[in-house]
Amino acid sequence: METFSTNNNYRFLQGGGEMGELTRNYDWSKTSLGTPDQWPKSLHTLVNMMLSSRFPMLIFWGPDLITFYNDAFRPSLGFSGKHPSSLGQNGEQSWSESWPVIGPMIYSIMAGGEAVWFEDQKLPLYRDGRMDFAYWTYSFSPLIDDTGAVNGVLVTCSETTKAVLARQQSEETRQQMIAFFEQSSVGIAMISAQNLTFQMANPFYGYLVGRTPDQLIGKPLLVALPELAGQGFDNLLEQVIMTGMPYVAREVAVDIVRNNQLETIYVDLTYQPHQEANNIIPAILVVATDVTQQVLSRQEIKESENRFRTLIEEAPVATCLFVGREMRVAVANEMMLTFWGKDKSVLGKPLAEAVPELNGQPFLIILDEVFTTGQTYTAKNSRAELLVDGVLGTYYFDFTYKPLRDAAGVVYAIMDMAVDVTQQVIAQQQLVASEARLRSVIATAPAGMGLFVGRDLIVELPNQTFIDIVGKGPDITGKPLREVMPELLTENQPFLQILDDVYTTGQMFQSYGSRVDIVQNGVMTHNYYNITYTPLRDEQGQVFAILDIAIDVTEEIKGRQKLQQAEEALRGAMELADIGTWELDVPTNLITYSENLKQLFEFTEDSLPAVLMNEVIHESDQGRIQLALTQVFTFGSGGLLDQEYTIVTSRTGRHRIVRVQARMYFDDYQQPAKLVGTMRDITEERQQQLALEQLVQQRTEELAAAIEALESTNQILASKNEEYVVINEELEEANRQLNRSNDNLQQFAYVASHDLQEPLRKIQSFGNLLQNQYADQLGEGGAYLERMQSAASRMSTLIRDLLSYSRISVQQDRRQLVSLSTVVQTVLTDLELVIAETGAEVTLGELPEVLGDPLQLGQLFQNLLTNALKFSRMARPGATNGSKPPVPVIRVDARTLLARDVPTLVVSNRSAPLYHQIDVIDNGIGFEQKYADRIFQVFQRLHGMNEYAGTGIGLAICEKVVTNHGGAIRASSQPGRGATFSVYLPG
Repeated sequence: METFSTNNNYRFLQGGGEMGELTRNYDWSKTSLGTPDQWPKSLHTLVNMMLSSRFPMLIFWGPDLITFYNDAFRPSLGFSGKHPSSLGQNGEQSWSESWPVIGPMIYSIMAGGEAVWFEDQKLPLYRDGRMDFAYWTYSFSPLIDDTGAVNGVLVTCSETTKAVLARQQSEETRQQMIAFFEQSSVGIAMISAQNLTFQMANPFYGYLVGRTPDQLIGKPLLVALPELAGQGFDNLLEQVIMTGMPYVAREVAVDIVRNNQLETIYVDLTYQPHQEANNIIPAILVVATDVTQQVLSRQEIKESENRFRTLIEEAPVATCLFVGREMRVAVANEMMLTFWGKDKSVLGKPLAEAVPELNGQPFLIILDEVFTTGQTYTAKNSRAELLVDGVLGTYYFDFTYKPLRDAAGVVYAIMDMAVDVTQQVIAQQQLVASEARLRSVIATAPAGMGLFVGRDLIVELPNQTFIDIVGKGPDITGKPLREVMPELLTENQPFLQILDDVYTTGQMFQSYGSRVDIVQNGVMTHNYYNITYTPLRDEQGQVFAILDIAIDVTEEIKGRQKLQQAEEALRGAMELADIGTWELDVPTNLITYSENLKQLFEFTEDSLPAVLMNEVIHESDQGRIQLALTQVFTFGSGGLLDQEYTIVTSRTGRHRIVRVQARMYFDDYQQPAKLVGTMRDITEERQQQLALEQLVQQRTEELAAAIEALESTNQILASKNEEYVVINEELEEANRQLNRSNDNLQQFAYVASHDLQEPLRKIQSFGNLLQNQYADQLGEGGAYLERMQSAASRMSTLIRDLLSYSRISVQQDRRQLVSLSTVVQTVLTDLELVIAETGAEVTLGELPEVLGDPLQLGQLFQNLLTNALKFSRMARPGATNGSKPPVPVIRVDARTLLARDVPTLVVSNRSAPLYHQIDVIDNGIGFEQKYADRIFQVFQRLHGMNEYAGTGIGLAICEKVVTNHGGAIRASSQPGRGATFSVYLPG
């Protein structure tokens, strides 16, 4: 607002306080009214009246509704808004926010309309820098100018905002009080002093007493609630009326009828007298708060505490309760007191005082942390030093510290539950020590030992022997057995299933001399083991692991197999020799015998008392045999029996002569224990001997007569002997010449191989140079050169084979025990490239050990397997170009034969009781059986060189090697059906 100082002193503008000052200083010349001296007299009077009034007034004057207002109106405009800018301003501009409401009324009055009046009307108002609302009681009245026309509007008003807001607040409070009364969860009623009649009651009071407010209001107390008679509430009300003193009680029990039955409720009760100015008490305010649940809950809590105390005292585990930060022992059952070594005198004392030996141990600190944090603490196998019966001992407990909270959630106590696990811990410690010992035993055991943990059989604690048996290196711990030894699956071995059965049933498994096929260091081995699978159980008795103990008995088993073979051979020999066996068990005096003796004696039983055996001895021999037996039964006699005697069979009475040989075995006390022997029927021998003796006698007589004739003949023979001596000398000289010939032959073979190979090598070398450097210049000569090279290569191979054949023929005997499995594996290694190129499938059985020369045996199998690969079948006639030749399949097997079982066509140059038959079987082209002998001759071939390479010496070498080893070789085949080469070597 612009101010303007005027020197004119307008009397009608005098006074008026702040607004008077502002009005006087205002530059009215800029308004449509002009300066104050230009104003009409009526405006002078109205402005003077307005400024002088203490009632809020505002004037809108003239067509522009120029605004005037006084000090009383000024506070309604605030401190930052319309004041003082409204002074002299157009009314519509000054009161723009309210103009939509007041503008139409002002224009109506300016147009000659009636005055208006409003009370507590809410209008928008911009003041104090913001838009707001205010309540007004105001009137709009017309103002007459000097001409008698309406030229302004007088606004008389009073802002009632505070009064309206206060009234609204009061009404809200009243409504809230009514709502509180109606909706309160506290029972409220007003009972008049006269006749104790209900004047009012809220719904909750009706709920407490089991009635509706309508059933109570207007009725005396004992009429509305007759069940209260005799409970004293009417007397209490009359006492409050009489004394004017309020009555307050907590948790008052009230027997009231609710839901048609009498029940007890608990209330916090207040009788507040309503006292008037004349000290008269016309009514009593009754306030009843339902605390039934709290009382019942507290009762239940008390009962629960009693039950809790009883539960602690009778708990099957040691239990106690520590209250407060001092950990006072509130409750402790007998078991806990026993653990502590204390009696009930510790109840009520702090734990540190009750069990002083706990000081310095962690338990008091842990309890304080639990009390502070409110976190449960649980411990297993915790060690505690306790003074029990005057002795400080070490004990172990599983315990739990459980914080207990009050209604506010604050920890007030800790419950301690403990279980004595001393014996279990000691047992566990012993178990750990036992496991350590077990680990040590396993690690140092000479047998292979390891654990298979869980159903997956995870390998744990394998000792070095076990690792060596498995043959997969040391990195097997922690892996499943089926992963460590996949060959248990691929070779269809039963051990994984056996282990699963042991894990399932918990039954130990033992086997002796079981064959296990194991890939050791990349090579499949076939060894024998004594195996024990022992299930290990946990504390619950459940199987958690299996202890494997494996003892390598391969040498023992192989030795036993050889022994069995020898026994079979011996048994066969004894059967051929018709020798029977028998055994006398001295303590039982029973004799057992073989089947052939059973037939000899015509017995039906498998064993007989010795006395019955004595009865079959001919009476002429019984004395002699009894004397011999007495000697055998005497310790120190040597225990040998060798007698001949006659027996008389029990059924037919036949007489047979037998020879008995036996040995007595004595026990540790030098007492006879067992007599073991053989018996042979020599009846025919003795009969032949008798006949021979008779014949000898006869021949002796005849010879005596012939001697004389021979004496004359001797003279003739003497002269012949001289001729034989000369002949022998000639033979010896021929033998010496033959040995020199063999030496010369060996020297010739070496010289021939050297002198012939050297020019051949030069021919091949120069041929290679011609092919590599002058192939383009040779033209057709290149083909001749290739034929020359091929012939030179065949010649070189022939020379080498002849040399090998000659060396075998004259090679010295260098026999030793040779494993044929090792020999064949070495040969297969040399033939790896050919096997890979042909895709051949080679299968090896279990091969024996023989006495022989390893180099010659290597040549034997080198030639046999090379032939099997070389003479594989070609593609079938008529097959398409895309078909492939059949894959060569070769199998090498072996078995052991008695000499009598060797085929009659096989002729060996050395006799032996046992023979090993080694078969090399292929699926190649085969040959006709009539060539079975021819193929072993030197330079004999069944196919041309263009079909199959070779010199025809390989099989001759094979036959020579077998012959050198005292064996034989034969072949069997059919064209297109493969061939089988059988090698027989002495066992």
